[in-house]
Amino acid sequence: MSKCGSIFRAESPHSSHSDATFNETMSNMTLAILAISICALLFFFSCNNKPSNPGDLGNGFSKSQDTIKYYSEPLSGVDALTFEIVDDYYCKDKSQVFYYRSYRESRDYFLTKKHSIQKLEGADAATFTSLDYGYARDRAHAWLNDQPFQVEEVQSLTVLNTHFVKDNMRAYVNCKPIPGSDGKTFEILSDAYARDAQHYYYLQVFSDGEYEVSVIPCQYASFEVLDYRFAKDAGDAYYTGKKIKGADGATFQPVGYGYSKDAQHVFFESMQVSGADPQTFVPYKENENAMGTTVYAKDKNNIYVQEKVFADVDAATFRILDEKYTADKNTVYYIGKKVKNADPGTFKVYPHFMGNADAEDKNHKYGEGEVVE
Repeated sequence: MSKCGSIFRAESPHSSHSDATFNETMSNMTLAILAISICALLFFFSCNNKPSNPGDLGNGFSKSQDTIKYYSEPLSGVDALTFEIVDDYYCKDKSQVFYYRSYRESRDYFLTKKHSIQKLEGADAATFTSLDYGYARDRAHAWLNDQPFQVEEVQSLTVLNTHFVKDNMRAYVNCKPIPGSDGKTFEILSDAYARDAQHYYYLQVFSDGEYEVSVIPCQYASFEVLDYRFAKDAGDAYYTGKKIKGADGATFQPVGYGYSKDAQHVFFESMQVSGADPQTFVPYKENENAMGTTVYAKDKNNIYVQEKVFADVDAATFRILDEKYTADKNTVYYIGKKVKNADPGTFKVYPHFMGNADAEDKNHKYGEGEVVE
């Protein structure tokens, strides 16, 4: 054993010194970890034991004796004893109701958070009830944020989502009645469809948040929603709530990217694709990369751009370069139109515009199908 020990010591002449240094380092680390842990515990208990501000009511409101403030603004004439925050939109005391909000303005680049609060003139505090999404009601009025609006039966008013509400008589969109709707049975089916006991509705939303709600002139009992644009019943098919002329509901089916077909016809959106063969018609898979509205399809006879035949293209060598550029062995096309003098063998499309160009070949650079260099 001594021999082995001497060999070990001969190979590690600084072993004792290294061990001592290591042990000292570990000891210092342990003490440091222990000290940090004690400090963390003291901080935790000091925070938990620290009394909360009894004047902080939440949502930017505070109370000091008989004064209520919304951030830095004192609310005049408010009864502090009966004051309560109703929800994230409304607060009230025994006789008044207020609408409050925090917001940012574009004119200062949304950098500064601002606050406002205003009394709802004519609101009845005793019966004022929040309905969520900024809607509320009292004994006489329906409210959205700081504005009253008219409904037929205010006490039965309920909220469906941020745009739609109903009472037992009528449904409403953006505070306006939906003509002919039955509020008691009205329900939202999806972002695009709703129904009541008598009608189906198509919900067209615009970029400003306004809605156009239209009755779908369908056979109610057999009506079926197929996707967010297409629907059918036993006799007809529909695109965004309007009948597709010439479509047979019994055999109608969507095939993707705005295309649909029945036993006899092919359609793009609400337009018939003249001459297309429904048995062999298929959209191109490359359409899934489209960012806009230009899509392509084919059947045994033709290539199609939207609802139109892609004239003169060589179907055997046709290829999609991106949503707008395509090519065959002879020609490059921009949304179905020939790009003059472009070389299909060397033509390539940029992933995005580079300067004024979105594509190039061995001879030129192109922007939106035109030579730019």
